[in-house]
Formats: sequence, C-alpha cells, structure tokens
Amino acid sequence: MMRRDESGQLSAASMVGQEGMPMPAPRPRGPKLKFTAEDDQLLILLKEQKNLTWKQIADFFPGRSSGTLQVRYCTKLKAKTTLWTDDMDQKLRNALQDYENERWRIIAHKVGTGFTPAACRERAAQIGIGDEEYQPPMSPEPGPSESGIIMYPNENRHLPFPEKHHQGMPEQ
Repeated sequence: MMRRDESGQLSAASMVGQEGMPMPAPRPRGPKLKFTAEDDQLLILLKEQKNLTWKQIADFFPGRSSGTLQVRYCTKLKAKTTLWTDDMDQKLRNALQDYENERWRIIAHKVGTGFTPAACRERAAQIGIGDEEYQPPMSPEPGPSESGIIMYPNENRHLPFPEKHHQGMPEQ
C-alpha cells in the first residue's frame, strides 16, 4: 500500500499501528534531542528485523527525520553490532597492506624521479619520520624551506634540496 507524503509524492505506507509492529517512541523533549537506549533498540528492531525503509522508520520517531535516524544507525549502532569473522580480519589485513603499498608509491612519486617506494620508506625510517611519528603541518608555513632547506619535525637536522629544486632560485 502506498501513501502520499507532505510534498504529494507517493511513498511506502506507514507501518505504525499495524499488527506485529512495536509502539512508536515518545517525542523527545528539550533543545537536544538525545537518543535513549530504548530509541536505539527500537531503531535496530525496525531496521534489522522488520526491514522497514528509513521513511517508514521515521514514522515511529516523532520529531526525527529519516536522515537523522539513518545516520544514527549507520554510525553509532551498526558499527557496534558488526561481527568480525576470520575472513573479514584477513580482508582488513589485505586492505591495510594495499594501502601501505599505495601510500609509499604516492610518496615516491611526489619525492621525484629516481626514488622507489622502498627507498622512501627506508629513508623515512632512518630519519624517524615513518608511520605514526610524522604528522605533517595542517597548513604550509613560510620558513626555511623557502631558502632550499628542508626541516624535519622532531629532528635537529636540515637537509638541502636536491639540485633540481635550486633551479631559478638565487644563490645565497
């Protein structure tokens, strides 16, 4: 059965009050419409066991939009109930390895011709800016790099740019 929504478009019929359906949640009060544990349980029930659309689920939650409910389910509730199997763990390991390989390929490309991903990874480890340690600045800041000197975070070492970067720069 179809119904017309407030804009006149046809949509799925409301399931509120139909046999086998739970009671709707009470309308939340106050400026912050916080979800209760009961709201979360009802949301999971309607989505996973009753297989309702987000529009139908919204009928059970006065004062909440279908989008709000979908975001709540996908970001707060579904993530908690996800069961990790050995197969999913292996897929995660593979994805992380693929990312790691791709990451160093991109870095090598940005460093320039003649630098392999392995060489960049090894050099980063040697100078202490590998994985978790290196946090690039949020925004570029003018500084010594303009004079052809690279400053590495957490280090007291300054390395000159390779010669090709000096082209067009005044000698100091």
